[in-house]
Amino acid sequence: MTLQYVYGIVPAAEANAVDGAAIAGLDGGRVRTIVEGPFAAATSEVSAEEYGSASLNDRVADLEWLTPRAATHQAVNMRLLDVAGTVLPLAFGALYHDDARVRGMLREDLSSRSARMRELAGRAEWVVTVSREVSAVAAADEDVHALEEEIAKATPGKAFLLERRRASVASAAGERADADAARRALALLTPVSERTYREPVARGGTDVVVLRVSLLAARDRSDAVDGAIAAVREDLAGAGYHVRATGPWPAYRFGSLP
Repeated sequence: MTLQYVYGIVPAAEANAVDGAAIAGLDGGRVRTIVEGPFAAATSEVSAEEYGSASLNDRVADLEWLTPRAATHQAVNMRLLDVAGTVLPLAFGALYHDDARVRGMLREDLSSRSARMRELAGRAEWVVTVSREVSAVAAADEDVHALEEEIAKATPGKAFLLERRRASVASAAGERADADAARRALALLTPVSERTYREPVARGGTDVVVLRVSLLAARDRSDAVDGAIAAVREDLAGAGYHVRATGPWPAYRFGSLP
């Protein structure tokens, strides 16, 4: 028994192009389209025994099993973007019992999905992350440096109190510098983007994530986006920040945002 695994949704007008592209899906299955109204779902058959709900929850916790399949899911959506020009990518694990269930899904939420498809036509997503080592900013702050010199000369009791003050001053210095770094990065990235979404980030660990932002831009503006990312990297490198960027991707974030 098999299930239909859905990777993403493309315009119905591009269904033949997708069907003729010979895209390999999960476990080597051939990707085909199921058309309903203005949309086409890009799907392939997968084993119900392996991907059914009874076993999938356990399998997604197994990174050895999940990692290559998640990579295939991503690769299929990248090919759909290339072939169809627009794709609304679905999250990993979108499974349906048969073609009729897939068509039912395509009939849902027609007006907002149509608007989203128009907004994403010819566009892609980039993700930019700015981070620093925990101690990078504190080491360069004048107030922190002055306290460190005072601690080196102080008696043990006074040094203990000064060290506590140093930690507070260093934390405040880091917050100020991080806010400035995020502002500078966004000032360079926003002009080349049609939309931006600042992702929530967790604090803690050996690296401080200062900013993670998703950018939506026209694919024919890739050079401008790459140039802005390079400008951020150059601007912040001297202040101890690292910039990582990925893309262009199908619009995973903007495909789900209102």
